Amino acid sequence: MRKTMLMLAAAMVAGGTTVAGAQDAFDACEVFTQAEAQKALGTAVEPEPVNPKARRPKVIATCTWWASKDGKPISASANFRFARTEADAQRAFGEEKLKFQTKPMLIGGATAFWSAKQGALQLLKGRTWVVIAVGGAKPAERDADAARKVAELLEKKL
Repeated sequence: MRKTMLMLAAAMVAGGTTVAGAQDAFDACEVFTQAEAQKALGTAVEPEPVNPKARRPKVIATCTWWASKDGKPISASANFRFARTEADAQRAFGEEKLKFQTKPMLIGGATAFWSAKQGALQLLKGRTWVVIAVGGAKPAERDADAARKVAELLEKKL
């Protein structure tokens, strides 16, 4: 029974989308930089606090930069997802697009859409999928134009 469960878990991991290749190191904050976040938010930003006791993972898929505007916390974040193949990425992206009422966006050589319900812009280029959110904590407080500017910068790097 235990052997069957382990094989099932391994198959599920092998079949789904992954953050990055097993041997590749990746840090989202090296792609989505502090300067880009400051430009998107229009104010000085700080990185997310790091626990010095925690072991740093090899793959860091999300980068969030924090600031405060008018006494309210705001942030700019980019969450990177990687699929094994472009077909897998397109299928998963299409399924996500159907879940919400979306507004298609043209960004360089990538496919993108804005979901007001999520308050996030989702961008697909090749087998890389990026979810970008800029603004307040609630989806209604997030800015589609600022997210689009970040997406345009990140699309050039992909």
